[in-house]
Amino acid sequence: MKRCITVILTALILALMLASCGSNEQEGSGDPTWAKANGNKTLHTLYFKDITERKDVRAVFYNSNTKETADVKMAAYGENSDGFVYTCEGDASAYNMVSFSCDGINTIDVAFNNCVSGWYNSGHGFLPYTEGEPNPYTDLEKNTATPVADGLAYDNVMFDDISLTFNGYKKTIHVCTPSGYNPSSDERYATVYLLDGQAMVYLGFPGETLLDSEHADVQVQSMAAAASYQAIVVAIETFGDEARYTRLDELIPDLGELAYDEDTKKCGNLFSDFVADTVVPYVREHYSVYDDALQTSIGGASLGGLEAFYIAMEHPELFGTAGVLSPSFWTYDDDTWRSYLKEKSFDEHMPFLYFYSGDDDADTGKETREMVERLADMHYPESSFIYHRTEPGGHEVSFWRSIFSEFLEAMVFRSVKPLQQP
Repeated sequence: MKRCITVILTALILALMLASCGSNEQEGSGDPTWAKANGNKTLHTLYFKDITERKDVRAVFYNSNTKETADVKMAAYGENSDGFVYTCEGDASAYNMVSFSCDGINTIDVAFNNCVSGWYNSGHGFLPYTEGEPNPYTDLEKNTATPVADGLAYDNVMFDDISLTFNGYKKTIHVCTPSGYNPSSDERYATVYLLDGQAMVYLGFPGETLLDSEHADVQVQSMAAAASYQAIVVAIETFGDEARYTRLDELIPDLGELAYDEDTKKCGNLFSDFVADTVVPYVREHYSVYDDALQTSIGGASLGGLEAFYIAMEHPELFGTAGVLSPSFWTYDDDTWRSYLKEKSFDEHMPFLYFYSGDDDADTGKETREMVERLADMHYPESSFIYHRTEPGGHEVSFWRSIFSEFLEAMVFRSVKPLQQP
């Protein structure tokens, strides 16, 4: 009884401290069982794992909209052969990013929300982490993708590698099901379709390291542990066939004249039809997934972000959320985009659009901001899109990996509360 009273009082005190503005130092409880909704504050348990035991571990929460921060001391939680675990609570309604400081070493900013279990300062680098689950990177290291005469031969234990025909050649999709998945049960799962699937999950290409992947499957596993929301990942390769078609062909739709001179056949329209008419029906026939748009999302980065946006616009009946990361909107000018978008019916059935970009110099910040402004000007439902911009922020995997779980949050909740305007 005394322990219960102490825990409740501690939670109330922390909630009051988190509510204050500016940079604040707080003590974490180290006990994840008391993470709960408290009035307008949503306390969420966060874990940090390190291969080295640390004396002073702090989580610095950050709101990328208001710029407010909160500095929380993390408590030791446990240890195993892979490292030492620390934990604290943060207000997921107030902060959307976090970095870790341990013995004077600072990590990069990464997403913090109700779909994040934690992050791991591993021997491979700074990677997503799921408390209570086996270290996934031990198995992922064993993955190999070996070139053969007609493509690639995959050797892995965590993905179903499925070959489907697109545009006259074979294309591989990699399906990752949650641990404990039972196709014979009545349980259904959400679906996350990802373009440039060869980078979104780790397949073990020659010369590739674990830092060359967004580890979407690991982050979906983290979401399942943190938010009790399970999903199947469908990672679609976009290599082209190396003979007639390239990634540039597959991921640029034909909307008219290009804004820049690019060597592309503009097959994105065909690829959109392939995803809608072949990939989605295949997954729905062979896996226990929901068949409604609200629990089906699509995402990608760079050209993958461009094509994910296009597919979501073309098929709102299939995709309820689109993750549009550092999109290559530079492919067409404003008049072309407006001409395309004005043919769409912007109503409550349109997908929720999560946009992310870095700055104008190192990433497609200018083009992403222009698209967000264009949609607002053309009366896309204001409750159906959100834009997160990072400065500085580059056009590279490390940034997309660090923010990917915010796209998952948008998928689950159709909002990113800390980014909403007051």
